[in-house]
Amino acid sequence: MSPAGEPVLRLQEFEVAAPRGSALTAAPTDSKLSARLPTSILSLQYIANNVVPTADYATIVNIAPSVANVETNGPGLSEAKHTTIRGIDDGGYNVTFDGIPFGDYNSYSHHTTSYFPAKLIGQVVVERGPGAASNIGIATFGGTLALSSKDPRTEMSFVPTPSYGSWNTQLYHFEVNSGLLPSLTGASALASYQRMSTDGYRTNADMKRDTYYVKYLQPIGKATTVTVLSSVNKISFGNPGTINQLQIDTFGRNFGLKDNIAANHLDLLNRAYNYQDKTADFEYIGIDSQLSDGWKLENKVYTYSYDNVSHEKPKVGSGAAAGQMLGSVKGNEYRTYGDTFALIHDDAVGTFKTGLWYDTTTNHRYTYGVNYDTTGADAIDLTATALYKAAAPGGNPATLPGAAGYDYKYLLVDKDTTFQAFAEYLWKITPQFDVDAGVSYQRFGRDFNATVNQTAGRQALVATRSDSKALPSVSAHYNITKDWSAYAQWAQGIMALSEGNSFYVDNANLGAINIKPQLSTNYQVGTVYQQDRFNADIDVYYVDFKNYAYSGPADASGDPTYYGVARGAYYQGVEAEGTYFLGYGVSAYANGSINRAVFKGSKLDVPTVPKSTAALGIVYDGNGFFGSLTEKYVGSWTVYNTITNPDLPGAGASRSANSQSYWIGDLSLGYGQKFSSGFFRSFKVRLQVSNVFNQKVQVLDGIDASAANAYTKDVFNVLPERNYFLTLALEF
Repeated sequence: MSPAGEPVLRLQEFEVAAPRGSALTAAPTDSKLSARLPTSILSLQYIANNVVPTADYATIVNIAPSVANVETNGPGLSEAKHTTIRGIDDGGYNVTFDGIPFGDYNSYSHHTTSYFPAKLIGQVVVERGPGAASNIGIATFGGTLALSSKDPRTEMSFVPTPSYGSWNTQLYHFEVNSGLLPSLTGASALASYQRMSTDGYRTNADMKRDTYYVKYLQPIGKATTVTVLSSVNKISFGNPGTINQLQIDTFGRNFGLKDNIAANHLDLLNRAYNYQDKTADFEYIGIDSQLSDGWKLENKVYTYSYDNVSHEKPKVGSGAAAGQMLGSVKGNEYRTYGDTFALIHDDAVGTFKTGLWYDTTTNHRYTYGVNYDTTGADAIDLTATALYKAAAPGGNPATLPGAAGYDYKYLLVDKDTTFQAFAEYLWKITPQFDVDAGVSYQRFGRDFNATVNQTAGRQALVATRSDSKALPSVSAHYNITKDWSAYAQWAQGIMALSEGNSFYVDNANLGAINIKPQLSTNYQVGTVYQQDRFNADIDVYYVDFKNYAYSGPADASGDPTYYGVARGAYYQGVEAEGTYFLGYGVSAYANGSINRAVFKGSKLDVPTVPKSTAALGIVYDGNGFFGSLTEKYVGSWTVYNTITNPDLPGAGASRSANSQSYWIGDLSLGYGQKFSSGFFRSFKVRLQVSNVFNQKVQVLDGIDASAANAYTKDVFNVLPERNYFLTLALEF
């Protein structure tokens, strides 16, 4: 939803755009004078000219202040391992596409490669905070990454974009634009197909992806536009995990998986036993209509799905299966339907918004055992060598020989329903000063039906849970001058309970679960300054995080006896970004943040919170040439071998360590030219180099309880060494 009074921009890509001749147009990230909370905007021109075309949204947002992203296989060539905002990891914040929240519902995490490659994205907005009451989603707790789709071009065109890069990475993107169609009252359409394949930086971490995308805009009269969008993604890839120092020293920094050869038949790191196949789609029909007397209606009816079949956790059999390779097939499949509705009234006194969000998901998940030597990679193994098939201690009949759950580690259906209603009012007290206040009410429910629950006891469970919360927000905004503004915000965000924290205990312990949704109360002040020569923004934040979920002590079967909530943590810091136009097409850019998060009880640092982030860069655009050189810094963060209850001294951890801080540089150089006549209208070529200074970076991910085991059991995400991508775009 765009702020009232601001025009909605058409996010259409131009292969050769107007030169970026000011700080406002050259900035890799910036905010707006109308901002009411800490915000960074990454434009379509930045994405198209400065980001590798293989990228996903996590690659794009990495440059923003307080954001850190870990990618181990190359830009967009594997799912991001950690994409954090102020140290809050994926699952603790929203990701939306054209205002529609999406993601897994068992843990609210996202699969960065599974939906929207960079060539489909028209803009990304990083909101560091819950936002106003009208901001929808079940994880407003840590903020929102708001993705916007690219719009059809207003002129008819055919744009093939081939790209080739390191590790035999090949991308072919074909885009067709209808242009504005007078016979259909100015309708326009965009259709594209993308094929991407790569061997990947890591050994046997190959990936193949096919993406199909259609967007259609249909004006109806002078005041209404109907949007129809569909995106379909099919992807398969080798799936290595983290690696330890012994593996790095033995096999190299890029070690992932081993070749599928006879010598590796019983090797757990054989590519044949560690891979995923996915299909994901996302569709909506949207209506935007200017009604009479200052009223506006916005509505989107949507659906999206995710279907992942993952081969993982191989092990060598014993007993009757000695000398045979066993493994797991994990399935995660869901289909979501929903509707977002907003009614807005704007006049000289203020802007009123009210609306509803309804979302329902049916999620099927399972893991079963296979024997690669007797039944192959996908058949359920019903022989004596199966992986999980002992009868459950709880006596679940479904796990007895011949029953439906005999060979399943878990087999369940979780139906999730979210309802959110909101109302807010922005009061224009003076032409320079306004206040926005509102409240949203959210109710989230789970209907859980497990033939085999995801516990060691493998019991059956049919259960329900619902939680609700009213979330208020207040913000004030003041225009100090025409190019300088200030804001202050107080707002609450929420993260609904995960499936695991709701149900993953022995049935006898269900009543012992004492869990509540995570809440964040955000106090933020900031200021934005924007002129052609210089723009900048700075903010200070303080967040009170309540209801940190933790696991109780384990029972005899290894399951937690309960899930509870600790007091939480305090997050605080300062963030800034700015661009200065030096002249002659050259701009200097910088951003930075200082971040701190401490548990209230133990006073320990919260894990995976970088102590600071920064970015420095030079951007050039003129005479058809464009380019940028940026350096991103991510400070160290703390890793613990475990966290049980952070209210207690030591939080249950017996060992901690700090990750490596690092700088990573990216270079982009390009040239584009338009032609005034002829069938061939323009071209653009660009060379991009990631990790241009070839830094050797290992990001600590997990540690063992004993420092003596660090060499073999502490694990890392290793960042790729220097890599190159050459891209050509032609416009006909």
